[in-house]
Amino acid sequence: MPVSALQPVWLIMNIMEIVSGVGVNGAIYHCLMLTRELVRRGHRLTLVCHRKAWIAKQLASDPVEVVESDLRRWPPGELRRIIAVAQSRRIDVVHTHMSRAHFFGVLLRWFGGIPCVATAQSRHLQLHWMFNDRVIAVSHTTRRYHRTYNLVRAGRIVTIHNFIDYDRWAAASGEAGARFRASLGAEDSARLIGVVGHVNQRKGQIYLVQAMPKILAAVPEARLVLVGDDFDVEYVASVRAASEELGLGSRVVWTGHRDDVCDILPALDLVALPSSEESLPLSLLEAMAAGLPVVATTAGGIPECVADGETGTLVPPADVDALAEAIIPLLRDPSLRRRYGEAGRRRVREHFSPEVQTARIESVFASVVRRARAA
Repeated sequence: MPVSALQPVWLIMNIMEIVSGVGVNGAIYHCLMLTRELVRRGHRLTLVCHRKAWIAKQLASDPVEVVESDLRRWPPGELRRIIAVAQSRRIDVVHTHMSRAHFFGVLLRWFGGIPCVATAQSRHLQLHWMFNDRVIAVSHTTRRYHRTYNLVRAGRIVTIHNFIDYDRWAAASGEAGARFRASLGAEDSARLIGVVGHVNQRKGQIYLVQAMPKILAAVPEARLVLVGDDFDVEYVASVRAASEELGLGSRVVWTGHRDDVCDILPALDLVALPSSEESLPLSLLEAMAAGLPVVATTAGGIPECVADGETGTLVPPADVDALAEAIIPLLRDPSLRRRYGEAGRRRVREHFSPEVQTARIESVFASVVRRARAA
């Protein structure tokens, strides 16, 4: 679709995206996808990030100006430099991701006079939120938190859900999935439960490990596949210890961090996310786009993306028995898995597409730019 069909030319903006993370997480991946979509829609993008940032490497061949910065707030030399960059590039609006970037964005607003929009992926008590021109919350739960605890006025905060590249995940290759199964030594009859994400207390992998004996008693061919980094050494040790204590052995597979999750998903029978806290997890949207049923908790914004009884099953956080009881019927019933998987694809395509959500983000940017120009 041509840019002219997406928005009037007079709304094309010079946008500065600021992200403070070095590695990759949901917030940074969201920034990457949004940046590319905004470029596709005709905007001019500048990215401010750490010199070793993962996102800078991903955008190396994209038409995006990358400015390296450690986002130091003191001494003020770095702030003055970024203000000068913004002025030289006639930046219309700054958009920030993650805590350090959020603080820096507010300083750019105060001392550079540049409108600032912050995306709230998480829920933390921080005073900077109330000083942005607008705040984008990725879930209604996140919006309520910032209204209540960070005192962001109702007119300054809006919910715009995360999105994913639907076509990429929907086109996941069955052949790649078969290769992954073969690499595990998993027979065709094996039922694979996947958990994708950082292995940490917030994601709650230990509850799924604790649920495995009950799952195996009903579905002996079940296996648990944990996909994600293991930087949280103490938590990882506790999960491994629980697995050993329960005698799960090879029934629990650890892959570590993988860049080929898109190829792993077709190997799985379902994806589970036993989190105790979430904003709006991309991993569930990706699983649904790949046609997989999901079992997750009611934590945070999860109920806003998973339709209980339609695209998956929701259970209370930290409820091991409920987790097992939700997973067992799906492992036993391929037709139920297909029905949930097909409904999940439709839901992601209709509600969490780049086109729909980026248009809403554009409208937020345009509103603050118009207000600044009218002032």
